[in-house]
Amino acid sequence: MKDKVLKGFSGYFMIILQAILFGLAGYVLSLPNLGAVSMLILFIDLVLLRGYFTVSSNEAALINLLGKYKGTINKAGFYWSHPFRKIIKVNLKDNVQHIGPWSTFAKDGAELELNVECRWQIKDAAKAYYEMSNINETVNSIAKEKAQTLVEMYPYENTNGVSLRLHSNEINSALMSSLKVQLAEYGILLQSVRFNSIRLIKKKRSPEDALQLAKKLVHEVNDLEQLSENEKSEMQLQLLSILMTE
Repeated sequence: MKDKVLKGFSGYFMIILQAILFGLAGYVLSLPNLGAVSMLILFIDLVLLRGYFTVSSNEAALINLLGKYKGTINKAGFYWSHPFRKIIKVNLKDNVQHIGPWSTFAKDGAELELNVECRWQIKDAAKAYYEMSNINETVNSIAKEKAQTLVEMYPYENTNGVSLRLHSNEINSALMSSLKVQLAEYGILLQSVRFNSIRLIKKKRSPEDALQLAKKLVHEVNDLEQLSENEKSEMQLQLLSILMTE
């Protein structure tokens, strides 16, 4: 569903029409045997009062009549519409959303904590309102999913290619490209998005580091108690196995 822009009926003009209708009711009341007609006109005039509404700057009003979408008024002003319609206001101002922190893993197994800042604006009020149950929560969910998928594609450190640690501009640009396309499907314009932080929580131990640490621990044990060569080898293998699973 897309916005169907309505010009809207002026509320000021309707006030004039209602004033004329009110005067007509008074005139009919002065005629003999027409009191019931006068009351009917007055009742209609009062019901029409329910049709007034305002639209503020940076706001859109979705018009629903009997459960059906009729159109969108996105120009600020004072309007009148069918008294039994439903008006849904949608904020068109810029939104700055902070997402996170949450933890995930990079391609090289490093555990990371992520924070994302996202700036967006609704461009198609009808599409955004009717295709998302909660606009803020949906944007949060989509941005988090895209950010996590992107982070899992790259290593935290890499001297021979793109890494999360050293290539923030490339990573932010890739996130912007993928997220912008996704949000546009819901009538939302993505203005900017970036990782506020990609913090290393725990780095995956390399086999070389694990072996070096295991040898160090075995050496420390040897200083405390004499062991046979077989016992040393067995302990080294056990320590290596434990360290590699961390």
